[in-house]
Amino acid sequence: MSNIFGKGPDYYTLFEKGIGISCQAAKVLQSSFSDGMIDKEEIKQLKDIEHEGDKHVHYCSTLIADAFITPIDRSDMLEIVRAIESITDSIDDIGNQIYMMHITKTNETTVKFVELIVQACEGLCTLLSDFKQFKKNQKSIKEMTVYVNHIEEEGDAIFSEAMRALFDPQNEIEMIDLIRLQNLYNTMEESLDYCEDVADIVEQIIISNT
Repeated sequence: MSNIFGKGPDYYTLFEKGIGISCQAAKVLQSSFSDGMIDKEEIKQLKDIEHEGDKHVHYCSTLIADAFITPIDRSDMLEIVRAIESITDSIDDIGNQIYMMHITKTNETTVKFVELIVQACEGLCTLLSDFKQFKKNQKSIKEMTVYVNHIEEEGDAIFSEAMRALFDPQNEIEMIDLIRLQNLYNTMEESLDYCEDVADIVEQIIISNT
């Protein structure tokens, strides 16, 4: 098959699988948020998904390293793979923080953040599916890049308002809860940053190969 990567292994399929793992993690996280409470048993599933992501990265890295000829720079391929891995890792980090900090309840901010993470991952699934025929799909790829960037910007706005509310002098929140939420909001916002990174990296690779 001929595409941006020339003939040989369908590298874009590996990218699709990687972001599929991220989407799976995001949806498990969202499913664990139910009726204002967090299902700790579902949260535990994130570790298995993260391990699956690690195995996939190792497989991709070995395949790329062992290739006799790569149609684009190996570092570009690995950058996509590792950027996708960062999304999955960050979602697992959210689960770890919920577990370690004994967070049992959701709030409006955490629910919205998780919703945005799911939307961003789904957007990247579409983007990377279109990536395999990028010449034909340049318009849709650009639109999806803008979409993911917009989600990240919305996350930034939510983060700013949430942090401002946490440190409002009139907020009578307990210090331990303030620390818990501050750390959790930071990690959720970082997850959206990683999603934006993937979209931007793909866009730059397409520009370099057209």
